[in-house]
Amino acid sequence: MEEGVLRKSKVLQVIHRLAQNRGEEIYLVGGAVRDFWLGRPSGKDFDFVIKGEVRALAQDLAQEMGGHAFPLDEGFGSWRVVIKKAKGKIEVDLCTMQGEDILEDLRQRDFTVNSLAINLKDIFLRGHPLPIDPLGGSADLRAGVLRANSGTSLLQDPLRMLRAFRFAYTLGLRVEEETLRMIFRNKNRILHSAWERIRSEFFTALGEISAHRFLRDLHQHGLLEEIFPEVAGWEGFNQGPLHDFPLLEHALRTVEAGEILFTRFRELYSSFTESLGHYFSQTIEEGINREALFKLACFFHDAGKPKTRTWDLGEKSPRFLDHDQEGEKIVAAVARRMKLSRKSIRILSELTRHHMRILSLSKAKEVTPRAKYRFFRDLGKEGIDVALLALADGLALRKINFDHPSFFKDLPEDLRRVQEVAGELIRYYFEEFSQRPPTPLLDGREIMEALGLPQGKAVGSLLARLREAEMGGVVRTREEALDFLKSLDRSRPFG
Repeated sequence: MEEGVLRKSKVLQVIHRLAQNRGEEIYLVGGAVRDFWLGRPSGKDFDFVIKGEVRALAQDLAQEMGGHAFPLDEGFGSWRVVIKKAKGKIEVDLCTMQGEDILEDLRQRDFTVNSLAINLKDIFLRGHPLPIDPLGGSADLRAGVLRANSGTSLLQDPLRMLRAFRFAYTLGLRVEEETLRMIFRNKNRILHSAWERIRSEFFTALGEISAHRFLRDLHQHGLLEEIFPEVAGWEGFNQGPLHDFPLLEHALRTVEAGEILFTRFRELYSSFTESLGHYFSQTIEEGINREALFKLACFFHDAGKPKTRTWDLGEKSPRFLDHDQEGEKIVAAVARRMKLSRKSIRILSELTRHHMRILSLSKAKEVTPRAKYRFFRDLGKEGIDVALLALADGLALRKINFDHPSFFKDLPEDLRRVQEVAGELIRYYFEEFSQRPPTPLLDGREIMEALGLPQGKAVGSLLARLREAEMGGVVRTREEALDFLKSLDRSRPFG
C-alpha cells in the first residue's frame, strides 16, 4: 500500500492534530498496521495507543468528527469512538499505553502479526511510516505464520485461543505448532472468558466464509467440546445406513454445504441473488447477522439425535423420532448460555424444529399454492432459512465432493427434488408472499355483516381461510371473496 493512503485518512489526520496540540505520543497499532504491511485496503476500524489522557482525546475526536465516544474499559484506559457515515460506520479504539513504552505495550499483545505499530509522527511529519516490530510480526506475515507472542500470551486472555483460528483464516495464515500445543494444553481455560466475549468472537468467525474450517480446528484442538459440551459423543455417533457420516462430521459438512450455497446463489437462484444476499446480511442483533446465525443452526440442527435414538427389534437402522423437537430444546439452551437475544433464540429454535419440513414437501408430486402459503404463514421469512438448511442438510448426508465445480448437476434424484422445492419456495416468498396486500380483501366487520355472524372465533377462522385463498390466487376481488366465504362449510375446522 502506498504511504500516501495513510496520510489521506481523515481519522488519522484529526487524531494526529489533536494529539499534537496536547503534546501526546500516539501510535496506530494492530490490524490497520498489519493491513498496511500486507498492502490491503484500509479498513473502517482503527486502534491507537496513547501515552497520555485517553478520555479527553476520545471525546474531542467524537466532537470534531460527529461521532459518539464511550468507555470500553475505564480501568484499562480504553475508549471507543463510533463515527457514522453514509457507507457505514467507523470504529476508533483508543487505549492507554501498557508499560513504559510502545515496545513493552506491543509485547503484551496476542500475536506477533498484531504487535505492529506506527508512530503518527512518522506518517505526517517524517513522511516515512516504518512499522515498529519488536517480535518479528512482519517476518511472520511474509512466512504466513500466526504465532503467539509468548508462553503466557494465551493465559493472560484465554479468548485469544478462539481468535487464533479466526485470524488464521481471515488473514490466510497457519497457526504455528507451538501455539497449537499451547491452545490444547490450556483449552479448559476458555470458559474463564465472559460468555459475551466468547459470543462476539464466535459469531465474528461464523460470519467468515471458512466457518466450517474454524469449527473443525476448534474440535481438533479441544475447544469445541469445552464451549459446547453438547457435542461430546458426536464424533463416532452412528446415524444409520442413510447417512455416510457420523453426527459430528455431518454437522460440520452441513455448515460447509451452507457456505457453498451462499457462494452459488447466482447459479442456483439467479433471479433472487441480490434479494438473498440482502436477506442474509441483515443484522439480527449487535455483531450477529442472519448468515452467521444460519451457520450455527446448520451445526446444531441434529443435536437432538443422541437423546432420541432407538433401535427396533430386527432392524439395523436406528430411528430418531422427535429429534427435531429435542434439538430445539438443546439449541435454545445453547443460545441462552451464549447470551443471545430473544429474537436470535426464536430463529434458531424455529430452524431446528422445522428443518425436516421440506422433506415432506419434496415427497409430494406438486407443492400447491396452499402448501407454500401455509409454510410461510407458519415460519414467516425464516422459511427461507429452513429451505436452504434442508438443502444443506441433504448435501451433507452423502459423500459429495464439494470441491467439484459441477457437483450440483449430478445430484441424486431425491436431493435434486429438495433443491427444486427450495427454489420454488424462495421464488414464492419473494414474488408472492412478501408482496401480499397489506390488508385482506374483507375485514372481520365486513364478514360479520355479510354472513350475519356474531363476533367470535368463527370470524377469525374465516379470515384465515380467506387469506389463504387470496395468497393461492383463488380470489382476487371483494365479490369473489364474498362468494368464496359463502361457499365454505363452516363446520369444518381450519388449520
